[in-house]
Amino acid sequence: MISQEVSNPVHAEEYDFVAGIRNEVTFHFRDGIETVNFPVFSTTSDIVSNVGTSFEVEGVVGNNPYLHKALDEAYLYRMSTLTGGNSFEYNYRYFDVDVNVVQNESILKSFKYNNCEISGYGLSTLTDDYESYLAPDTGFAIVNNIQFRCSGVGINLDHKSDLNSMFRSFIDYGSLPFTLAEDVRTFLTFEFDHGSEKIESVIFTLTSGFNEANDSGPSFQIITAVLPHPLIDDAIDKSRKVSGMASAFNEDFDVSVEFTNSQEILRGLDFKDCIVSGYDILTLRDKEEGYTGKRGFATAEILDVDCSGLTPVNPAFDNLHDAKESRYSQMSNTHTTNSYNMGNGPHIIATFDFNSGTEVVDFPEFYQGNLIARANPTFTLVGVPGITPLLYDVVDRTRESGSKSTGVSSQVELFDVNLVLVYGDDVVRGFDYTKCRIVDYMVRTEHDGEESFYKGFALTDEFYFECHGYEPFDPKYDALFHAPHAKTESSLNWKEKQRDTWGSNFR
Repeated sequence: MISQEVSNPVHAEEYDFVAGIRNEVTFHFRDGIETVNFPVFSTTSDIVSNVGTSFEVEGVVGNNPYLHKALDEAYLYRMSTLTGGNSFEYNYRYFDVDVNVVQNESILKSFKYNNCEISGYGLSTLTDDYESYLAPDTGFAIVNNIQFRCSGVGINLDHKSDLNSMFRSFIDYGSLPFTLAEDVRTFLTFEFDHGSEKIESVIFTLTSGFNEANDSGPSFQIITAVLPHPLIDDAIDKSRKVSGMASAFNEDFDVSVEFTNSQEILRGLDFKDCIVSGYDILTLRDKEEGYTGKRGFATAEILDVDCSGLTPVNPAFDNLHDAKESRYSQMSNTHTTNSYNMGNGPHIIATFDFNSGTEVVDFPEFYQGNLIARANPTFTLVGVPGITPLLYDVVDRTRESGSKSTGVSSQVELFDVNLVLVYGDDVVRGFDYTKCRIVDYMVRTEHDGEESFYKGFALTDEFYFECHGYEPFDPKYDALFHAPHAKTESSLNWKEKQRDTWGSNFR
């Protein structure tokens, strides 16, 4: 057997990898071993779930004779793989693959795929349409895209022996070196029976937990840089081992999620009795940009977590009850205009009239549902988490009332919302929504593939409303066509006032 070293014509160091994290893929063929630095490696089947094992790689065409031979034989004997149950085993049909996710020559994560075969293959040119022909900072990239189907996968946990030394320990891995809007970051503390780990995730999505019509358990997903976290990695591996086994049981854990800026905790979500339900590796890239040097590649891990319980945390609301002098009494009469570029358009100012008080918020995103429909009026407001204690409180109390399939119940607080579109102090349009309720609440990180790792991410709250009443208004129109009436009295009014002065015995 011959072992061949990495033989790509373009070396890994010539690409731009986010945080220096790249992929090394080693093929163990019968005739030899070949290692290739594929800039793109992504799992195409969940490593945890029991639904098969597959992955794909992508990279420019290089000097890889063993891999090319395997591709050629896969085409030559393609009927063997396309025909179910065909056992013909040609020389390059089955092989093992080791995938190492590496940073500065240190292995961050390692996966061993067993008994793999090529299930798909194609050569294509990545372009940016006409810009590839004209723009100097882009071009073309001729790449291999290869899909593999395997019998199984194992996660190599070299730190397994260190778990005992971490018993009852708490490890805080700190912040990641990425930009976030208003510096609002997501920190997650995973609490296991034998220790805790606190990490930052650049992408967080609350996948369930507040939807009015959904009674499934709370769950969330994080996408973050591939880094070693021994306790979390061990939970991933345990879920992989027990997946699909009716007689086995998994170990649960708790997760405390905090959305913070540099000064305080703005919002929190405490998840209880959780398990890892999914795990994937994904390399993000934008067509040819990573190959031409305009941008780069971002290899990230995706972790899905399902839980049995969820308790929202609203620190600002708790402070209102604890403080001797209410902060909110000062906030309710003013609002801070957001500093985002709104183009030539107006700001949207929302005034919420709750039972507990009034709250005024400047949201950068507003989406109005179709009003020409036989349905209650709906709208959505989106913005970076902030100090909105009363709005969060209504969201949390609505969740406590439970899921509903028939709409509003007596346990849900109904409130009014006044929305105005303003240029400075000039109101140009407005909407009065009455008897509203929260029908869903999401926390989601807005991002754009690998570009966000260079430019930044934006964690956002999404509030979904449904109302019973809706009345639009235009102050300029009202001023034109609803002039005030003269304060003159008719003779009937004068006679009525005269009668009011008559004595009580007059008939």
